[in-house]
Amino acid sequence: MGGTFDPIHCGHLQAAQAVSELLHNADVHLLPAKTPVHKAQPSTQVEQRISMLQLAVEDYPQLKLDLREIRAVNPSFTIDTLRQLRRELAQDIRVVMVIGMDSYQTLGMWKNSESILKYCHIIVLQRPQYEIQPGQGAVYQAPIANSIEQMLATTHGSVYFFEQAPVDISASEIREQIINSETPNLLPPKVAQYINTHQLYKADVRPQ
Repeated sequence: MGGTFDPIHCGHLQAAQAVSELLHNADVHLLPAKTPVHKAQPSTQVEQRISMLQLAVEDYPQLKLDLREIRAVNPSFTIDTLRQLRRELAQDIRVVMVIGMDSYQTLGMWKNSESILKYCHIIVLQRPQYEIQPGQGAVYQAPIANSIEQMLATTHGSVYFFEQAPVDISASEIREQIINSETPNLLPPKVAQYINTHQLYKADVRPQ
């Protein structure tokens, strides 16, 4: 489950926990991006985002940090991460990439998007009663799994839409609240304390 996590918030944690339970209490690895390709650059230093992530997952044993994209020399491309994972893991290991609906709608623009399902399954976090419009999502015909059991029967190759209760907050909204000296909603307490201690996002100055 990738992202900039700038900052990580309760929506991220709720989604990751829900996916863990869906996958029979499997570990969910959070992969923070150092240099996101399709999104705005983070407002905080890499070390600060890592610190917030470490604090956030302390109380969630199923959530793990994977810093491979942070340590990478080049910008973070999902296909490169997936290929690296496949080289490291046994061929019978299931790899599942977790993305939101907004990311799924742009999937066709990702680098080598036609090859992504050769390396993993995809779980799409779907909002309740949200319907995919024709032409949205992957540019290729993605096999849709009708159940999580059907998806887990193979190691890769299908998309599963997982409907979950929405959390009405985003990282950008949290940053805006801090800039306006408001109390941020839905931040893990340890992360909120870290942000306050280090006075993050106050000026919303992007790191050089």
